[in-house]
Formats: sequence, C-alpha cells, structure tokens
Amino acid sequence: MNLRSHLKGSLLVELLVVCALIALFLPLLVTAIARMQERQLLAQTYQDQHIIKAAIDANIKAQWSRLLSASCRMDEALFLTIGSGALPPLRLASREVSKDSDWLKGVDYGLCRRSITLDENPIETAMDCHWKAGDRVTFSSCESYYHGQVLNVTTRKSVIDFGVDVTLGQSGIIESQDGFYWYVSTGKDGLNALWRTPEESGNSLELWNGVERIAIYPLVDNSSNGFVDTLETRYGNFSLTSIKGLWVEYLYQLSDCKQAGKMEFQQPYQSLRGETWRYFSPCQGVGNQIIVL
Repeated sequence: MNLRSHLKGSLLVELLVVCALIALFLPLLVTAIARMQERQLLAQTYQDQHIIKAAIDANIKAQWSRLLSASCRMDEALFLTIGSGALPPLRLASREVSKDSDWLKGVDYGLCRRSITLDENPIETAMDCHWKAGDRVTFSSCESYYHGQVLNVTTRKSVIDFGVDVTLGQSGIIESQDGFYWYVSTGKDGLNALWRTPEESGNSLELWNGVERIAIYPLVDNSSNGFVDTLETRYGNFSLTSIKGLWVEYLYQLSDCKQAGKMEFQQPYQSLRGETWRYFSPCQGVGNQIIVL
C-alpha cells in the first residue's frame, strides 16, 4: 500500500510539473506563432503593394504614352494643359475633382493607327476603329500634317475627309485623335480613383481605383536640342513641340490591405512641388515614373 501511494504521489508531482511547463511555454509559443503570421501578412502586403504599383505604372503609361502625334513635323499650335484640382475646368464642374491632385488635358493620338497612302480625298479605309462620324483624325508624314474628319462609318469601311489643301500621293500615318481630361475623383467603392472624361462629350471612365493623389510635371526641351532642360512645376499650357515626357508622382491605396489597423505607420513624402504627402505604410504607398513622349 505504501508503494502504491508513493507511486501515485510521484505521478501527481510529475503531472503538476508538466502543467507548469505548459503554462510557462504556451504563451511564448502562441506569441511566436502570432508574430510569424504577422510577418507573413506583412510580407504578403508588401508583395501586393509591388504588384499594384506595377499595374498602376502600366495603366498610366498606356493612357499617356500617346499624348504626342506620330508625326515628325509637330504642329506648333498643339499643347497640353496641366492644372490644379483646386481649380477644375468647366467640363469637370459636375465631378468631385480631388483638390490635392493635378488634372491633365490632352489628346490621345493613335488609339487607332495605320500607315496609308493618300491616293484620294476623301479617302476610304477598311480600318476597324472605335471612331464615329464627326470624330477628328490626323494624317502625318515628314513633309505634311493634315487634320481630317470622319464622314461616315460602316462595318466595312470609314470615309475620311482631309480638306481641300491635302496633297495626294503622300504616304504617312493616319491616326485617331481623342481629347480627354484625366483627374482624380471618388471611385465607385468610395476610394479615390484615376478617371478619364472626354473633352467634348461622352461618359467618364474610372481607370484605376485606389489612386489617392497624383502630380504631373512636364519635362521640357527649351533649347530644341532634343534633350530635357527643365522639369516644370508650374501649372498652365505647354507646347507639344517642347515636351519630351512627363514625370508623374502618385499616392495609392490597397483596397484590401491585410495590415489595415495593425502595423501601419505614417510616413512623409516630399513632392517636387515642395508639398508634403503623408501616407500610412504598408497599406498606402507612393510611386513615380517617367512617361516618354
């Protein structure tokens, strides 16, 4: 009986020791696992941030890489306009343009583009484009530059008139010509987004949700030597004959951030206009890129 009682007492002591060890190490183990999960979520958030930034860069490039015509003889009367969202143009009066962002007015040349020879005027072409009767079209070669208008569009052909001064027999590039405003406004899900509105008429299009702020600076060749001399921070009209590209800064937000409210920390960003942008990393980030024109 004494031996049996002694064994029971030893087992009880060992059980108490095991329970004490579990009570001691379990919180440490749970904490370590939680920290590992947090690090994995943080790494995934930064990976999402990298993917989103690359996608925004590609979208902006696709929108603005055609702001110059394909012509090697640029019309000096053409320009693009960069303005502050605090002073939106009349066309955007009904839109909630972000006051902290810039807006850009320009022409998308060559969404539809093809090489042709002007054998007649008006000319018939089998180009399958987005245009409709009344839309503007450009024909350009190294010798000439003509503005035209779409007269008629069917499923088989488009009829385009380039006016009475056109010189027949020239080979060059015909391209569509669509004017737009680009700006930041509230998106469909409540976050800010990059939008595009046709210059004259038509529906606005949400291009990318989560672009919270954007700044645009023209890279200007003042000496006409083919090299950039100045990065302009002022607002206004800029001749297309002198613009070589655009420097774009933007602040973006992850729509589904895994770290929201957990490990966010505020960071400052100094824009080229001397403004301080404040954002919460890693759920927000700042990107910049050069659009070559």
